Amino acid sequence: MHSSVHVVPDAVGRQLVHLRQVEMAAFVRDDGLWDLEVTLTDRKSRLVLGGAKDHVAGVPIHDMRLALTVETGGDILGVAATMHAVPYDDSCTAATNEYQMLVGLNLFSGFRASLRQRIAQRNACSHLSELATMLPTLALQSFAGVIYPIRDDASQREPNAAIDRCRGLRADGEAVRLYYPRWYRGPVP
Repeated sequence: MHSSVHVVPDAVGRQLVHLRQVEMAAFVRDDGLWDLEVTLTDRKSRLVLGGAKDHVAGVPIHDMRLALTVETGGDILGVAATMHAVPYDDSCTAATNEYQMLVGLNLFSGFRASLRQRIAQRNACSHLSELATMLPTLALQSFAGVIYPIRDDASQREPNAAIDRCRGLRADGEAVRLYYPRWYRGPVP
């Protein structure tokens, strides 16, 4: 028999054990390129005895950043991976160079599959690779309203890149019918 527990924050006493913070930012540059940055910080709420070193409460165990320079079509022109705090020092930081293999990929064309193919799991950092998977969404969200109109203003030659990438913007859905009618592929009301 399977029992389910309904979890409601603050309904019972809780104690924070681990805090992961992910921050994403996009910057348009004066030269027309874009810098996309994702950072990850992990902290424990208590002293944790680690393999290579002990982790003091509140001090980052992981503090890392993956930054890309991209053009508006999604082509990756440059990569910088940095690690300011890691649990295994040189073993972890050696993975940063692997991410140079992202140069030349396109965020909007099979990026996640290409990431897995180009960067072998055992040579990579699982945290940086996880951050990398967030970059296409960061680019789409950042370009919206700057590169791509939020609504179809007839200036677009191609459909909004987000169409058919989520339920809200299904090509046969109401939002596309209303805001991107040229690319609507559903029943005509």
